[in-house]
Amino acid sequence: MRAASLRFADRFELQPLERRLLVDGQPATLGSRALDVLIALIQRAGELVGKSELIDLAWPGVVVEENNLQVQVSALRKVLGGDVITTIPGRGYRFTARVEDATHAAPPRTSLPSSPLSSPRSPPPPATLALRTNLPAGLPRLLGRDEDLAALLSLIEHHRLVTLVGAGGMGKTRLAQALLHSRTKAYPHGVCWVELAPVTDAAALPGAIAAALGIRLGAGEEPLDGLAAALASLTLLLALDNAEHLLDATARIAGVLHAAAPGLRIVVTSQAPLKLPPERVYRLEALSTPQGAVSAAQALNFGAVALFVERAQAADARFALTDANAPAVIELCRALDGLALAIELAAARAPMLGVQRLAASLDERLRLLTSSRNRDAPARQQTLRAALEWSHGFLDERERIVFRRLAVIAGSASLELIQQVAGDAPGGRPVQGPLDAQDPVELDEWAVLDAVTVLVERSLLVCVVGDDAESPPRYRLLDSPRAFARELLARSDEDDLVRDRHARAVATLCEALHHARLSGEIGVDAWGERARADLDNAREALLRAQALGDTDAALAIIAMLLFALPRTLHAERNALCDRFDALAGGAQGPMWLQASLGVAMQYLNSVHNPRAQAHMRRMVEVARARIDAPDGRFHLYRALAMSLAMPPAGREDEDAELCALEDPDWPPQRLHYGLIGLMLNRSDPREQLRLGHRIVANCRAGGDANPIYLANLADAQLLAGDPEGAIRTGIALLAQLQPGRDEYGLAYARLNTAAAYLALGDTRSFRPLAEQGWPLAAKADLQRYWCQYLSLLAALEGRPRAAARLAGHVESGTAGLLRFGENEALAGARAQRLAREALGAAEFERLKQDGMLLRNADIGALAFALTDVD
Repeated sequence: MRAASLRFADRFELQPLERRLLVDGQPATLGSRALDVLIALIQRAGELVGKSELIDLAWPGVVVEENNLQVQVSALRKVLGGDVITTIPGRGYRFTARVEDATHAAPPRTSLPSSPLSSPRSPPPPATLALRTNLPAGLPRLLGRDEDLAALLSLIEHHRLVTLVGAGGMGKTRLAQALLHSRTKAYPHGVCWVELAPVTDAAALPGAIAAALGIRLGAGEEPLDGLAAALASLTLLLALDNAEHLLDATARIAGVLHAAAPGLRIVVTSQAPLKLPPERVYRLEALSTPQGAVSAAQALNFGAVALFVERAQAADARFALTDANAPAVIELCRALDGLALAIELAAARAPMLGVQRLAASLDERLRLLTSSRNRDAPARQQTLRAALEWSHGFLDERERIVFRRLAVIAGSASLELIQQVAGDAPGGRPVQGPLDAQDPVELDEWAVLDAVTVLVERSLLVCVVGDDAESPPRYRLLDSPRAFARELLARSDEDDLVRDRHARAVATLCEALHHARLSGEIGVDAWGERARADLDNAREALLRAQALGDTDAALAIIAMLLFALPRTLHAERNALCDRFDALAGGAQGPMWLQASLGVAMQYLNSVHNPRAQAHMRRMVEVARARIDAPDGRFHLYRALAMSLAMPPAGREDEDAELCALEDPDWPPQRLHYGLIGLMLNRSDPREQLRLGHRIVANCRAGGDANPIYLANLADAQLLAGDPEGAIRTGIALLAQLQPGRDEYGLAYARLNTAAAYLALGDTRSFRPLAEQGWPLAAKADLQRYWCQYLSLLAALEGRPRAAARLAGHVESGTAGLLRFGENEALAGARAQRLAREALGAAEFERLKQDGMLLRNADIGALAFALTDVD
């Protein structure tokens, strides 16, 4: 940097050689690292400087976390104001002020004391007239909104009409106030804050705005015309706060002023946009919360947590965020949707209730969050209920009905499901409107669509867009508005009606999903994504369907859940099997068979295995009885396929019947079941390997990227005498899975790859895979499969005592298992033979009996020990 002194934004002078910053001629208190960041930004003034590049410039040769940069930028903004350094979200920072070389500039004039020798012609400078801002004195710190403030600053600089939109209590007012505060000296005629909430008459709006500005309107002139004329030559920033209750009138005024005054910039806060052509909308999202476990120090970098802690400390200076209470604070902030008002109200209660009790009490949030520390706040911001009632009051009757009916939606829902739940079926009972209404209110699908549009615009309903641009949007109520909607629904006479409608609509959705999968209309993985979006709705609907005694609806929902739930949720999947077994009545039709298949698949992969045989026989009987029904051939094909997955293998008659039922024109999603059954039934390893390759190809054709089938192929390769091929398949699969989060797939991939190494006697390659795989074994019910190989590892490493005990542990838990993998059985037999030869029969049997008393928690230390000790 060549210049010895650089001036910017009138008040600031940077002297790089002396490494100091002057503010109004006085040295500023600024850390050396913050000064390095400032120098780096000024060197690239006007350019976007990426975060990584800026870190390299300010911390050359040092590895630092990105949050260190954020801390230094925040320190600079406290000194320089929020408009000199602009954040480009996700990319970096830009220094926006004009920089001048002040090295040779004339020094600023200083005032001299009066003297009789002073020229009588030099009049005293005129007094500066203070411009009215109407901003409150001593604004609280703005927490967690640095990027929002920077984005809003950028918008208002490039567009003269910006509407800040968000749900009630989201923090729109506080952010807009910070915006004006940071720009108080940026415009010749200043900034002005106008609070619209007290104005209830649209005709009074122009006069209220003029009064806030300190402008006198001429007698007898149209107020809006007079206001427009008065502002026409001014350059200022005007904020209109809380416009939602007079939205149309505010839009009209903003449009007229925007056209009449080219130097006027307007920012509006509202729960809905103005819908004007020149308007730019900035939607304020929730304050950020950690998505996983973090320390207390890390949690403070998230806006929601930082706000909670500051407000809790304001209520009681002794409050501190610790690693012990941070999880409860994070969960509380997440449960409150990152809503600034709700977090502030909750923090005020924290000293009295404690964080844990406060978090546990959120089911009663509308009663709990009623105490505001800020007595000067408007009534609507004194309690969470008041804020919600304020927002709800702007809805018409149709919109209110849809809002309360949305209380039954669990999580999010598609527009189609919302229309079925919130709309009135043709010929159904319409809802009686308010007492002064002429006719009952009836809602068809188009009326529901209109209401949903308004609820989204007013920030009561959130539109959720997935990562896939092709996926249709979904809609959800945040938790606090949903609690309010539940109250409204409970007070209406349609609570049961709407809950019943939700259960049946979800059951219909589940049936449609089953058809889409089996028809080949959608790939397996895409089907899973679509189905998992409605897991919460399905869980709620199942409870209601069973309470109603609607067996067919319950079966459709159970079937969908068993196919869509991750396999790691064993407890929930087993509970669904119990629900299926407990259902009585209802026709044993396609949905019974669909649910029955899901139950069979769960029985084969869980401790419910002993119940599987009876279930399979019943499923085949029902399918045979329905062979002439629509799709009866396929249902029998699938039932036989699942039956063949059970021992004993080599059932030639059923194998032949299955092949005869197969239709080559079926989509891959249907053929899949038969291929699995044939592979598990045929005992010839070469035939199993051929079918394994065919299954993998069929999965690819059916849009199924489940890694389990490649893991099964490795298992078949090992059984067919090709451990090297199994290792190649396993390594490729591990490379595919390890960047991701599929622990279930990883568990199988590690098991079968490790088994192939062990078959070659390569214990050194087996050990790291086993040490990684064993901790995940419980998630996939693979503990005893692993124990067969761990027993063989011990035997091959010369630890026969450990091998014998591990063999005993295997047998203690497999007496009820109906099938064991053949490779595992071979490994276990080899381990027992080697251990018996090393120990002698009597000692081997004694140690095996000891092993039957082991718990899964004991296995790791025993299996991976380096010596064979008691």
